[in-house]
Amino acid sequence: MGVRPCAGIGGIDADDDLGEVADLAELVEDPAQGRRAELIRMAGQDERDRARGGKRLELAFETRGIARTEPVQGRHRAILKKVRHRAARVRQPGGLFNIKRHGSVRSAMPDGLPRELVVIHYHFRAGGVRRVIERLLPELAGHFENVTLLAGEAPEPAWAEALLKKIPGAKFAIHPALGYLAGSFGPDLLRREIRRALQLHIGADSLVWAHNLALGRNILLADEVAALSAATGARLLSHHHDFWCDHRWARWPEMRACGFRSLEQVARAVFAAGARAVHAGINSADVRHLAKSLPGTAWLPNPMDGAVRPTDARVRAAKNWLSHQLGDGAPAWVFPARFLRRKNFAEAALLTGWLCPGGWLVSTGGVSSDGEAGYARRLVEAAGRGMWRAQFGVLSQAGAPSVFELMAAADALVMTSVQEGFGFPYLEGAGLGRPLVARCLPQIQPDLDALGLRLPGLYDEVMIPCGLFDAAAETRRQEDLVRRWRGALPQPVRHLAGTPHFLEFPDSPVPFSRLTLSAQLDVLAVPPAESRDACFRENPSLAGLAAQPPPEPPPGSFLSPAECAARLLALPFPKSPATPNQTHRAQSAILRERLASRFLFPILME
Repeated sequence: MGVRPCAGIGGIDADDDLGEVADLAELVEDPAQGRRAELIRMAGQDERDRARGGKRLELAFETRGIARTEPVQGRHRAILKKVRHRAARVRQPGGLFNIKRHGSVRSAMPDGLPRELVVIHYHFRAGGVRRVIERLLPELAGHFENVTLLAGEAPEPAWAEALLKKIPGAKFAIHPALGYLAGSFGPDLLRREIRRALQLHIGADSLVWAHNLALGRNILLADEVAALSAATGARLLSHHHDFWCDHRWARWPEMRACGFRSLEQVARAVFAAGARAVHAGINSADVRHLAKSLPGTAWLPNPMDGAVRPTDARVRAAKNWLSHQLGDGAPAWVFPARFLRRKNFAEAALLTGWLCPGGWLVSTGGVSSDGEAGYARRLVEAAGRGMWRAQFGVLSQAGAPSVFELMAAADALVMTSVQEGFGFPYLEGAGLGRPLVARCLPQIQPDLDALGLRLPGLYDEVMIPCGLFDAAAETRRQEDLVRRWRGALPQPVRHLAGTPHFLEFPDSPVPFSRLTLSAQLDVLAVPPAESRDACFRENPSLAGLAAQPPPEPPPGSFLSPAECAARLLALPFPKSPATPNQTHRAQSAILRERLASRFLFPILME
């Protein structure tokens, strides 16, 4: 088999011929789907070479923009007869390879960017990360010849089709191994599947835009992305929205089960030791922590898209739809979020009952992970007992409006999260001109100030007198909870763990957010008028916290998608990769802060 010369990769050896290999685009009958699909890649060795221990032959199909791979089987014989192309094996440092059409390797684009953009996230469920991707990707795509979105689960078809219309030629590639860690795979098999999937899409000519690797939902994915980026020379942009060590302690036993036995090993994976990576954070507080240790850090605030403001007609339609769902014309406060315990939904219910008597609390998203199911079930059951007026996950209903239409139709927006990387509703509430009642979070407020946003509905805490719940029972609950929580922490950091506010000041009014869910439900069981009168004495500022629209944001308050994309593309990559010691120091800084008493919330520990 003839081989064409290849520059900059390390050469090609004709003896490493892959046999019948293709990188092509052909319409074929997809045997698994029973319909027309596009065969976009065939990679591996054919039958005559498999005896020599080579890689199995694999086909990658694309149907309606979503790709998947599978090994060649008998039902594929017709496809193999139809398409017989040849390519060469291109060696990459570390023994990895990419298959390129005709064995050629393309040079960098004139502007110095790689030719391929590879976007990686565990999933494309509705939420903040997806919002960043859908807003920035249309602005980024024109700078690259190929755009691929990798994930562990297929996106909603309507969302995927809408995005692909904006980005002609972009492709989704779904590999289940890239999703949240699943117990059905052993770590060795899972690592091999992740590596195989990444090798199909990442090479020396790639910019890898990876989201939330430090969340730790798939530590093997983070490790393999870093390793492949280091081995191929691909540029890695690690976009940090959240961190596993910010009270997501369920990740620690998962990571240990995958062979990461020390915090140092975890830090090397989630902060890409050995790879020349840029670490972009969505709030400046996190970036300051990272910048003290890691090379190549940058603040990349979430973009705000002015085009999301719906028309008056769409807003009226959304308001009518919501009134029909609720069964009356009572005011509705909308919490735009999935069912996550860090959203602190019980506090949203409390404030709605106090500040909007007779109104509804409405959340947009449902439960998105098993770990949140118990928390969600208790809240739904409590609401069903008539403790307050609430409907959760309304956008899952047929004929639902978009999240922005619902937000624009709301009488007010509410956001009571105890933990956020940035929090889109702060921006979107101001952009839509809707009243917003929200917690003032210490990681986010400096950035809101820097953007010039003035939000009149912000508050610090809701103080609760101990007479509104069983204080003795809550003491026992929190003491037991803290004992179990400390025992589950990584041993080297247990001494850093602080004491929750309620246990530190047992006889004083306590912030509602610092109670267990059981105590929060005790407070919500008190009639709203009664609890409001008792609590307003402890919270005089809440009495004047009427839901009022924010002032018009000053010009330049929001980073537009085009501006954010330009900033992303201009991020300088460090001259040298992060060392294991640097990644460990970066993770340790976050751990020390988040384990302090002021960041401890029982609902995150339960």
